[in-house]
Amino acid sequence: MKRKYFHELTKKDYFELAKRGITYKKLAKLHPQPKWCGYPNATEGVMGCWSLTSFMINSENDCKKCDLYYKYETGKSFK
Repeated sequence: MKRKYFHELTKKDYFELAKRGITYKKLAKLHPQPKWCGYPNATEGVMGCWSLTSFMINSENDCKKCDLYYKYETGKSFK
C-alpha cells in the first residue's frame, strides 16, 4: 500500500490494516494525521479526532471550522 496521510485512506485500506492487527500507534506512524490538524494524536482511536477516524475528513476544507485547524506551508510532505 502506498504511504498516505490518514485522511487519504479508504475504508478498505483501513480495514485491511485492522485485519493485519496494526495498532493505532503504528497506524499513526505509517499514516499520520494531516499537516493542518493540531489535534494531539488525532489518529489515536477513541481519544483521537472522531471526525478523522470516522472517515468524515477527506480534505483540508473539512477541517477549516475546527478550533484545532491551522494553515500550513503547502508543498511539504512527511518523511
